[in-house]
Amino acid sequence: MAVAGQGGNAKIPLPEESKLFEKRVDPVSGVVSYSLCYGAPDDNRQSLYFVTKSMTEDGRFLVFNYTKGNERKGRGPKIMMVADLLEERIVPLAATDPTDPSKIETGTPFVGDPFIECKENYVVYGSPKAGGFFRRYLAEPWKKEKLCGIPDVLSNMGTVKRLYTHLTLTRNREKAFLDATVEKPDGGIRYVQGLLTLATGEFDKWGETDFCCNHGQINPVRDDIALCAWEACWEKQGQEYRQKTGWYPRMWLMEKGKQTMVPARDRNFASHEIWDDDGKGFSWCGRPGDYVYHHDLETGKQERWCGISGARHNNVSPDKRYVVCDEAPEKWWRGCKWRVAFWNRETGKSVWIYSTRPALMPFENQSKMHPDPHPHFVMNGKYVVCTANNADGHMDLYVTPVKQLVDLTTK
Repeated sequence: MAVAGQGGNAKIPLPEESKLFEKRVDPVSGVVSYSLCYGAPDDNRQSLYFVTKSMTEDGRFLVFNYTKGNERKGRGPKIMMVADLLEERIVPLAATDPTDPSKIETGTPFVGDPFIECKENYVVYGSPKAGGFFRRYLAEPWKKEKLCGIPDVLSNMGTVKRLYTHLTLTRNREKAFLDATVEKPDGGIRYVQGLLTLATGEFDKWGETDFCCNHGQINPVRDDIALCAWEACWEKQGQEYRQKTGWYPRMWLMEKGKQTMVPARDRNFASHEIWDDDGKGFSWCGRPGDYVYHHDLETGKQERWCGISGARHNNVSPDKRYVVCDEAPEKWWRGCKWRVAFWNRETGKSVWIYSTRPALMPFENQSKMHPDPHPHFVMNGKYVVCTANNADGHMDLYVTPVKQLVDLTTK
């Protein structure tokens, strides 16, 4: 679907048709993917964190991270970029001059992943350093619109260190869910959750936690409930909670004035939770060497939804028929060997989007770039986007058509 003022009725090429991509065929599975071309061959092109859909529904824009050079040879700073398949150009998302794409906003405007509005083709982001929240349209990213400042209720608590982990907005895109971290004058930390009205800066505080609450995600279809994580619950405070309750306390449902821990009942361990697109439930990965599980929000029923035994991050297709996940087939570390799987829930069969790739960085000198593949469905389930590591220290971004994956798992 073309958006007014963003290409008119011109046909947007598919990734397999675009000059911005090159074809790649996995030597083991035969799966065909399309690798984004930008910069030198051994520069880094990296997909966004799996909670963020990094490609718009019309297929025109793909947002990704780019790093000149690589970790084995030396690298530059990470820059968030936008690929425009219609215009066949790639420019920084923080561009400031349409005539000179090399000119970008100084500092770090994108702290955590922005929210990508995949139907209207814009991004919303904010940071304490930038002094508030902003919007940029992907067709003209050099135009920046300020939406609001830092909420006074947070600033009055102390120094705002983080506003969100990865930004999510309510259904009407008027409010943002914050999992803020504030340093008090005495050096203590407050972990605050709630909804920010982007037009006014008004903050509706839902509550606080005494643990580091992060990875907040507002429900995609409900504005009254969010999914958050107690990520470091393996540390002393989390161990004490588990000794008291018996449960590994990773996953939390947040409502105004109410916090509910969701136990992972089958294996008593959870990581990297994410809402279904319809908001009726969420999935997560079990302990290392385990599977992908799903929780139904209405009934509380939990099931195993994917048989890949070492899943680390997962994403469920919009129709819930398929799952993608990444797996560290040997020991995990930042920069370890990875492979990415597609699981057909209807047939119980799977195929590797790409089979095992060599380690990006050695265990003794681990990557600082969070190089996990983070596969996720985009364009209403038509493609999968993920990162593919290479042994020479650089990463590629792959876009993989889903139809072939379905065909390969229904034979």
